[in-house]
Amino acid sequence: MLLAALLASSCSSPARLIKNQRYDQAIEKLSRKMRNGKTNDKEIAWLKQAYHTANQLDHDRIMLLKKSGQPDVWSEVYTLYEGMYRRQQLIRTIPVSFQQRIDFKVLPLEEEMRAAKNGAQEYLYASAVKLLSTKNRSDARKAYDQLIQLSKYGSYRDMDQLMRKALLQGTNQVLILFSNDSRLPLPDDFETRLMSFNLDEADFVQYDFHELDGKEYDYTIYVRLKEIISSPEKIETRSFTEKSKIESGTKPLRDEQGHIVLDSLGKVIEIPDYKTIEALVHETVMGKSLTVNGQVEYVNMWTNRRELVTPITTTMHFRHAYAVVHGDLRAITEETRIMMGNRAVPFPPDWMMLRDAVEPLKEAVRSTIRKERSLVRKAD
Repeated sequence: MLLAALLASSCSSPARLIKNQRYDQAIEKLSRKMRNGKTNDKEIAWLKQAYHTANQLDHDRIMLLKKSGQPDVWSEVYTLYEGMYRRQQLIRTIPVSFQQRIDFKVLPLEEEMRAAKNGAQEYLYASAVKLLSTKNRSDARKAYDQLIQLSKYGSYRDMDQLMRKALLQGTNQVLILFSNDSRLPLPDDFETRLMSFNLDEADFVQYDFHELDGKEYDYTIYVRLKEIISSPEKIETRSFTEKSKIESGTKPLRDEQGHIVLDSLGKVIEIPDYKTIEALVHETVMGKSLTVNGQVEYVNMWTNRRELVTPITTTMHFRHAYAVVHGDLRAITEETRIMMGNRAVPFPPDWMMLRDAVEPLKEAVRSTIRKERSLVRKAD
């Protein structure tokens, strides 16, 4: 642990940070120490090197970007000016005597930052408007991303209105419908319960569970119930014996030769005596299962092609056991004792088991739709 701490300390030393061109981390570390008035000539030299090198690199990059004349450079220019400004504000927190020793001079950056911010805002706004004019879904999503970047600079013109437009224009509309293809009757609330699930909010996908008049859908997801398989009702019986040893008194202790063992006072040593007891168990097990098979089907409404079919299934099991016991009840297990308290019950009807199947079936549908979200999110 000590070795690891030493290694970590050496890797984050100002000299090492500067060597690895991690100038801002070095500046943060050195300035924090200098605020407490603790430093030496070597650390002053490190801070001077880190501060002026970082600023020079940012300045050179800004000049190169401005010289390019490209309208999309202003976001990066603003970020670079922000870095220089934060760096400058950090140095202003150390004692003036240290500021003088590193040749610190306050740079008038605020006006440059405002100009870069205005340039970034104008470019992002104009680019988003142009992208939205194409009516192309992919372009609308790019416009939305640019408007999100624009929002980081604060409110700008009708940015919020354009963002809503970009989201609407770039969103795929998906209709989810249920279909009972099993030809068997379902409980009245089966469909309502099955289709009452929430999907996580996602950009550029809107789900409807009922078709809205006049709305065009990109995909229809059919939740199809294909078959319902109900097993025969089974009643199985068996009889078995359970045994147990219980203490029934005491008996003399005998040695290997069968002689009674006495204690030091000549008295017979007594030990517990056990006997085996048993009980005859007549067990009855009632069983039934119901399996629901279906599929989640994705249909592209523009091509009328089925693009994906994913099977879903769930099985509900009914098992009920009860027992009648003859004999010594002290011999039976806890499981048998529980079965003794049970009585025969009617088998659940299929409709009741179908109702119980709704929740696991719903989760299977929801998981499938979540997993395949990328399919319905495609821009083309």
